[in-house]
Amino acid sequence: MVPSSWKQRVLKCLLRLTLILLPVGFILAAIAIYLDLHLYLRPIPQDFDTAMHQQLEAAKFPGATVLVFNQGKVIFSKGYGFANIEEGRAATPDTLYQIASVSKLVTATAVMRLYEQGLLQLDDDINQYLPFAVRNPLFPDAPVTFRMLLAHVGSIGDGPAYWDSYTLGQSEDPIEPLGEFLREYFTPDGRYYNSEGNFVDAKPGTQAKYSNVGFGLLGYLVEQISGLPFEKYCRQEIFLPLDMPSSQWFYRDLDKSRMAMPYGYDAVNKTFTPLGHYSFTNYPDGSLKTSTTEFMRFLFLFLNEGETMSGKLFLRPDTVREMLRAQYPKVSDVPGLAWAIVGDKHMHGGSDPGVDTVVYISRGEQWGVIMFANSGGMQAWRTELGLSIRDDLYEYIERYGIPQ
Repeated sequence: MVPSSWKQRVLKCLLRLTLILLPVGFILAAIAIYLDLHLYLRPIPQDFDTAMHQQLEAAKFPGATVLVFNQGKVIFSKGYGFANIEEGRAATPDTLYQIASVSKLVTATAVMRLYEQGLLQLDDDINQYLPFAVRNPLFPDAPVTFRMLLAHVGSIGDGPAYWDSYTLGQSEDPIEPLGEFLREYFTPDGRYYNSEGNFVDAKPGTQAKYSNVGFGLLGYLVEQISGLPFEKYCRQEIFLPLDMPSSQWFYRDLDKSRMAMPYGYDAVNKTFTPLGHYSFTNYPDGSLKTSTTEFMRFLFLFLNEGETMSGKLFLRPDTVREMLRAQYPKVSDVPGLAWAIVGDKHMHGGSDPGVDTVVYISRGEQWGVIMFANSGGMQAWRTELGLSIRDDLYEYIERYGIPQ
């Protein structure tokens, strides 16, 4: 039996602790209310318009565009909020967005076009096609293959030089050529070589680790094999055949009056800040500019066995199935070739400063959903808080089905 004096001491300690923590609790609650974090506690309504407005308000996104298609027909297409606040320009289905890592689906398709022409094999050592060697220094005898890069198991890391190559506040387009950046990144005496940061501590093919630089490398391999600059190859072999005339990798090549401005959000002052148009040297991993209307024509290939909306064969059916198949099930059952497998669906998301994007497809139900937004979510004290609307869109689809 515990002595009553002991019980009294414990109770007094608990009381003192409560009195100490109570003000802290009030302070935290006040901060949460000021940051509007309580808005995330609201249930997701079934009406999609209401749900989008609610989530844009909670996550602090100035604008977004959503498009849904089913069996090749658009069943929902709408813009929300502003593409450019300063110009008072509304977001529309034809607004052009920089789509971050959703771009990787196009880069992978460029590689697969060359694969179909017999110009490469997925399990080839990529060093056969490069003017410099790419080897993880911890596993110098282990080759890195196209399949590994496409499935994010190539043991390539995103080192400091990758993040330093963003051109925010400097330039709209990349400052350094892609090939030069990669040579300096992978060559042991290169300016950007970092034996730890540039590589994963795992043998190629044995660990899934998302790699942006790996997809920049794939874009450069497309250049080396095709003999064309990557952006020109994509325009010639993908965008024009799929009727995507406004889709471009570089700002210099497009109509900027249609571009969504990327924004940050200052949670202290509760204001949106235009970040300006920007890119990065490793651009094939995430710098594509396109609209939901045009990107639908690309996504349709993966629901229609590689045929375009006009009925022309663009990718072989076996190529499409290979891209959507888990490549290294003993390592992870998520990565296909660029695509991520989520249950019975396939998806890819993207996130960069002032950018949040996601696409979902269901081959079983023959639908696709695209959402492009022009903010990276709430930003305070120059720190991303990670609030996004991608997960809410997925939750909406899981609960209510696709928007109609």
